[in-house]
Amino acid sequence: MNKFIILLIFISIIISCSENKKTETVLKDPIVINAEATSSPESIRLKNGKLYISNIGDADIDRDGFFLCINEDGSNPVRLFEGELDAPRGFYFITDDIIAIADQDADKGLAGNIVLANVKDNSIITRLTIEDAKLLNDIVSIDDSTIAVTDTGNSRIYFIKIDNNSSLSILSSVDNVYGANGIAFNDGILYIASSGFMGAENTGYVYSINADGSNLGKWNDSIVGSGGLDGIAVYNEKLYVSDWGENGTNACIYVFDLNTKEQLEKIEGSLKGAADIDVADNNVIYIPELATGMIKKIELSK
Repeated sequence: MNKFIILLIFISIIISCSENKKTETVLKDPIVINAEATSSPESIRLKNGKLYISNIGDADIDRDGFFLCINEDGSNPVRLFEGELDAPRGFYFITDDIIAIADQDADKGLAGNIVLANVKDNSIITRLTIEDAKLLNDIVSIDDSTIAVTDTGNSRIYFIKIDNNSSLSILSSVDNVYGANGIAFNDGILYIASSGFMGAENTGYVYSINADGSNLGKWNDSIVGSGGLDGIAVYNEKLYVSDWGENGTNACIYVFDLNTKEQLEKIEGSLKGAADIDVADNNVIYIPELATGMIKKIELSK
């Protein structure tokens, strides 16, 4: 065997090892944040050094949903909007103080509401009721005056106009986003994680669509993990997707290269019912566990 062939074999081994390294499963145990005041936490955001958590509350009690504002270590819990919300799920900060909330108790057959609220003065600003919504689930800001909201039960995305942070109106909607659950926005593109937990078919994919509602399609060709997808986030040119796992007890987070769509990592270990995650600028993934009531975090390597 000549030296040239040996060199080619050596190079191919290096390339193969490099490729395998990109897709290996990485086990990381999350840190538990001491947040004992939660009640079915569904979505979380880090803002100005505080964690804001939407809580669905007790399904048997009317208007039991609320928000929790806590320090990063779980201390000093403050409840917001008590008695004002049915079952708040995804939310997004429009300004430092104003959030838009997807609020619907689907189990009771109530209409869905998109709510504008002020976290600083603990007040509800306005509501937009969508009578035919089946489960308003997650929400993201496209620009200063436009948000996108997923309706999991209708496999739909609503585009909503915000007028002077005081009123809401429907601009348009897009159907056939099967099982639309978590939603994220980056560089003109919306990314949607889909789940079949409300009976939708053709789910378990990540979908993408332009911010103007055009060019809807599967972002990748394969079902992600178990297909029980929930939260989704974009951070540092990577796409993070939470997956409940086969039975809800072996949840994990998949990490993809946003440009090549290649799976880079699978983060797992002691996760149950990982819902609407937040990947914050401090290089931390915050995870509300709807199934356990716990809040966990994973510190990413820099």
